[in-house]
Amino acid sequence: MNTKDNLNTLFSNAESTAERFWEISLITLGSIAWNQEQIENFLRKCLDQKKLARDQSTRLMEEMFNQAKKNQQQIQCMIQDSVVGAFGKLDIPTLSYYDELAKKIDELSKKVANL
Repeated sequence: MNTKDNLNTLFSNAESTAERFWEISLITLGSIAWNQEQIENFLRKCLDQKKLARDQSTRLMEEMFNQAKKNQQQIQCMIQDSVVGAFGKLDIPTLSYYDELAKKIDELSKKVANL
């Protein structure tokens, strides 16, 4: 083999190597772009799930708060009915009786003051 053949072989191998390197570079860049797209999709899904979980948690807390408030009102009414029933049977004056009495006294005081 002479020098010319060696140079032709060398350039042919160099060209083949450059083509393969280029192909590998394109495949690598494509893989990087695909990986970036997959990561972005994954993060977007995570953010969407986080938002959904936050919304569901907020809704659940509101429902629990409303139910607790409703339960409190029911218990308060039950206690009030029980107390009114118990005092009604004992024939003891209630707070509303004293309020009415205080209003009557105020009215009479005004009438006396006007005399």
